[in-house]
Amino acid sequence: MECERIEELLSPYLEDELTQEERQTVDNHLRTCADCAELLSLMRETRESLSSFPEVEVSEGLTEKLYELPQKRRKFRFVSDFLLRPSFQPIMAAATILLIFVSFYVFHPERSTINRSIESHLKIGFSKVEKLYAEAESITHAVGEYKDTLLVSIKNFKPFRGNEDEHPKT
Repeated sequence: MECERIEELLSPYLEDELTQEERQTVDNHLRTCADCAELLSLMRETRESLSSFPEVEVSEGLTEKLYELPQKRRKFRFVSDFLLRPSFQPIMAAATILLIFVSFYVFHPERSTINRSIESHLKIGFSKVEKLYAEAESITHAVGEYKDTLLVSIKNFKPFRGNEDEHPKT
């Protein structure tokens, strides 16, 4: 944590932009931390290397063109901007698979047989749900007379409590 704070201060340290107190803090840290001292050394080398580069004059035409770039906006193209996004590709794959299954169903020569099979499976599923609902309702009626004691027990139930009965408090 200390190194991260010092690393943020190294650039202002090189530019003599720190207060006396901050400069003293950085100096003290650099005496004890080899990694930060090495980073400062590399920053000094980089600064010296960059200072030897000649300054290049940029033509006004190039400067104007560069300032115009962010102002130009690309036209929104539905296909390239939306459909080809990586986040949309799994959705497109799922839609493709769904369309394949629907086309097999629609163009299958024995579609009526498939319809009967789906209908019978739906009836079986609905009958199972009805039986489960009836069983749940019968359990509700059977438990009805014990409702108050069950609610008290549930409210007093603490699953993460230590086993206090085994180790009584002294």
